[in-house]
Amino acid sequence: MKRLYRNGLELPVDDAHIYQRRGTVLAYKGLEPLHFTVLKCRDGKAVRTYFGAARADSLSDFETIMDYGDKISLVTAWLGQSTS
Repeated sequence: MKRLYRNGLELPVDDAHIYQRRGTVLAYKGLEPLHFTVLKCRDGKAVRTYFGAARADSLSDFETIMDYGDKISLVTAWLGQSTS
C-alpha cells in the first residue's frame, strides 16, 4: 500500500483514509474539477483529520492539504463538537 509522508504525518493511500465527494465540485484548477476531500492522517498514535479541495486521486493535491491542514485546525475542532 502506498503511503504519503508530510510534516510528520502519514497518509495511507486507501479508501479508509481518503474520502472524496466527487459529485461536489468546489472549484476548478485549469479544466480539472476540485472535489471536497477529507484525509485521515496518522500523527504518531493520534489520527488527525484534514480537509480541502483536490483533484480526483491527485497525490500532489493530498500533500498540499497535509501541508496547510494545520491552518484550519479550529474548524475541525468545531466540527468535532457535539451539537446536543
